[in-house]
Amino acid sequence: MNHQHVMPDYQQVSDALDLLQAHGTAGQSHGLLCALISAHARINREAWVDSLLGGHIEANDEPARAAYHLLHELFNATKDAFQQEAFSLPLLLPDDDAPLVTRVDALGEWCQGYLTGLHLLGLDIKNNKNEAIQECLQDLLSISQVDLTPEDEADQASESHFVELEEHVRVAVLTIMQELQISFKEHEHGEGCDHLH
Repeated sequence: MNHQHVMPDYQQVSDALDLLQAHGTAGQSHGLLCALISAHARINREAWVDSLLGGHIEANDEPARAAYHLLHELFNATKDAFQQEAFSLPLLLPDDDAPLVTRVDALGEWCQGYLTGLHLLGLDIKNNKNEAIQECLQDLLSISQVDLTPEDEADQASESHFVELEEHVRVAVLTIMQELQISFKEHEHGEGCDHLH
């Protein structure tokens, strides 16, 4: 049995990205990674981590090297999660005791990253011909733009609404994955590869 990698938590990833002066937030970076994996893109761990970095890492810079390896572990643990039979989307979000506004913002950033990843792979995220995919993409776009007001934050119901949003993201991503898988199988028996491959 292969070694099971442990998913770093949101704060660890945020700190690592800050230390490395990386492009994007923890949510955006992880959402993009999940998009690439769920769309069956061929991605290299080092290439993905390097694409996030704002500069080079010196060989003797131990904190930076530790942060770099933590991002490797994030990649490995995320890929592991997508290969499990009982798949559960590994959303990288702040802990439940973080302020609700922080968690809502992070969920929105995750959705932004996921949509960006699909777009980079050539998926039409505005007018997709697949109705199921288009509906899910529209939902994710809406969630990426959710803005919490002070009144919302004070409302007790907002916590349960956030849980619903989180579950909605999981269902949307799973649906997109399944629809893309069907599309890939159809293309395998058709005229060559899909442009997402």
